[in-house]
Order: sequence, then C-alpha cells, then structure tokens
Amino acid sequence: MIEASLLVADASTLLNFLRVRRFDLVQGLGYRVRIVDAVYEEVQTERELLEELLHEGTIRTLTLEGTALTESVTKFLALGLGNGESFSFAAAIEFKGAIAIDDMRAIKKAKALTAGITVVTSTDVVLAGITSERLTVEEADLLKTDWEDNHLRIPLQSDQVSA
Repeated sequence: MIEASLLVADASTLLNFLRVRRFDLVQGLGYRVRIVDAVYEEVQTERELLEELLHEGTIRTLTLEGTALTESVTKFLALGLGNGESFSFAAAIEFKGAIAIDDMRAIKKAKALTAGITVVTSTDVVLAGITSERLTVEEADLLKTDWEDNHLRIPLQSDQVSA
C-alpha cells in the first residue's frame, strides 16, 4: 500500500476495529484515515472512542461539497447503497484514495460504476497485521470470534494465513 495515501473508512470496517479496540491495525496500513460526515453520524455504539481518535487527529472528517460530488453520491444512492457508503465511495473517488468497506454487495455495485477503486476490507487489515507481525494468527482468530459473537461476519479463516 502506498504510504500516507488516503483511506476513506465506511462504518462497517471502522466499527469492526473500534469495537475490538484495535484501530491500530488500520493505522498500521500507512494511510491517512478519513470519514465522511454521513459515516460519523452512523457511528453511535463506539462514539466515545471515535471522538477520541478524531480529537487526537488519528482520524479526520471530510465534508463533501460541489455539484460533481452531489452527482456522484446520487449515482451511488441510485444503486441502492446507503448514505455512508455512497458518500464514502464518492469521497474516495474525488480525493483519489482507497475505501475501507466490508459490504460485498455495495462493493460489487460500486465497482460496476467506477472501475479501479482500491477497496480495503477488514480481512485485508487483519492479513496485513499478521504479515507485518503486529498481529498473530491466534490474535486474529480471537478478533474473528469477537466479531462473530457480535453478529459481524468477515470471511477470514486461519488457513488463509501462512504463519
């Protein structure tokens, strides 16, 4: 991944790592992490930690303005994506960044509209954490269990990783 490039985080991936208090794994990717106002509004359950990360400058918000962005968001909304997803994809495109998102349905629909966008999923973050030795396979399994216990699903299996 390109160091210091932009990563626009959708609520799905953002919440996965906030819930398990491992946002350091997202930070370890080397991106400047941003969220759009719509995602900020969606995050309720981990608001205190999100506020802390915003206050520290670890995450910053992006406000989208302008006709081109409005048209882009409208196209994503017309595909059936939610507000946070639509604004996040539009921001990633506008600012030439990647998007962190786990909703495979949204990813498939958005990629049909905009080729070449870089998508980072929770699985990608976990695998990068293991590869960089910031996370062990055992710790990754514990994250997966925690996510499953909280009704979150990511398609990560221990055998995907060569330890």
